[in-house]
Amino acid sequence: MENKPSALGKGLSAIFDEKKIDISFADDNARKISAELIVSQIFVNPSQPREDFDEEKLRELAESIKLNGLIQPVTVRKSANGYTLVSGERRLRAVKLLNWEKIPVYFYENAEETDENMLELALIENLQREDLNPMELSDSYNKLIEQFSLTQEKIAEKVSKNRSTVANYLRLQRLPPEIKFSLRKNEITEAHARLLLRVDNEEDQITLWKRIVNENITVKNLQEITKGDVKKPKTKKLKLGEIYDPYLQNIEDKLRKYFGTKVSIRRKSKYSGEIIIEYFSNEDLERIIEKCDK
Repeated sequence: MENKPSALGKGLSAIFDEKKIDISFADDNARKISAELIVSQIFVNPSQPREDFDEEKLRELAESIKLNGLIQPVTVRKSANGYTLVSGERRLRAVKLLNWEKIPVYFYENAEETDENMLELALIENLQREDLNPMELSDSYNKLIEQFSLTQEKIAEKVSKNRSTVANYLRLQRLPPEIKFSLRKNEITEAHARLLLRVDNEEDQITLWKRIVNENITVKNLQEITKGDVKKPKTKKLKLGEIYDPYLQNIEDKLRKYFGTKVSIRRKSKYSGEIIIEYFSNEDLERIIEKCDK
C-alpha cells in the first residue's frame, strides 16, 4: 500500500479516525494545555463556517458556564498578532457575555502545520458538527474546493460523508443570493431550497420563494408546484403552434408573477389558444380568485 502524507499533517490524522471529535482532543504531541489566555488576545478564525449564532442559546451556555465553569477549553494557535481560534467559538462568545478577562485554552502547536492548513483544519473540524445550517455547510464545502482545491471525494473522506451528500449541499450554491440568505436565516427549510432548484428560471425561483415566506407554503405543496419542472423532458419535440413566441412568453411571465403560480399560454391556431393557471390547494385557488376579482 502506498503511504501518502496527510494533507493536514501527521499531527492531525487522528482527528478523522472518528466522527465529530473535537480538535482539543487531537494528538497530544501537537497540543499543550495552558492555564489561561487573555480573551482579547484571541481572534476568531476567518474560515469559521458559522455566521449566525443563536443569542438565546449563547446566553444559556453562558449561564451554564457561570454555574459549572468552562469544562472544555477552547483551542487556539499562535498567530502574528495574538492567537487564532481553531475551535470553540460558542464558548468564547459565551465567556465574553460573562465579561471574563481570561479563558482556559489548549495551544495547538505543530511545526508541520502551515497557516493555510490550519484554516482548512478549522473548516473541516466545524463541518463534523451536526448543528450547522445547510447554507453554512454548502458555503464551507465550496470554500474547501475554491480555496484549498479539494475534490468532492476528498471532502467526503475528511468529513465522513458520502460524496453525493457533499454534492447535494454544493448544489445550493446555484440558488439566487436572496434565497441563500433566507435559508441561512432559517426562513425556509433545506427541503424548500432543494425543490426550488427544480425551477430553471431565476425569476420563477424568487417568485416561489416569496410565496413560501409570505404564505407559509408547505414542502408538500411546493413539491406539487414544481413537479412539472422536474418532469420536463430534456429535449421536447414541439408541436405546431408551440414554437417560442417572445410576445406570448412576455405575457406568460407577467401572468406568472401576478398570480404567483405556474401559468402557461398555448396556441391552438394563429389567432386562438388557451391560458392555463395552475393551483395546488383550495387556499391556492381562493387566492387566485381574489386576484381575478381585483
